[in-house]
Amino acid sequence: MEETPKENKFAKRVTQRERSTHAAIQMAKHPGGRPKKSDEAKQSEKVFLTLTKAEKEKIDAYVEKTGESIAGAIRRALKEMGMI
Repeated sequence: MEETPKENKFAKRVTQRERSTHAAIQMAKHPGGRPKKSDEAKQSEKVFLTLTKAEKEKIDAYVEKTGESIAGAIRRALKEMGMI
């Protein structure tokens, strides 16, 4: 005969401390998380670029050496050129 597991009578009980903490979080002036970025700060536009194999290998070697991401390296180069 198969036994049914006993129900834990304490598992459903919520303590007063948990209730007050939850209420305090819900009523807090600052709910948490990071602030929203302004529209000027958001990086939401995408640009697609087609390269030759040799150009891509040069970029890969550069970012491997510097530890920078490909997008970061291109963005920095564009800034240095005054394009952005």
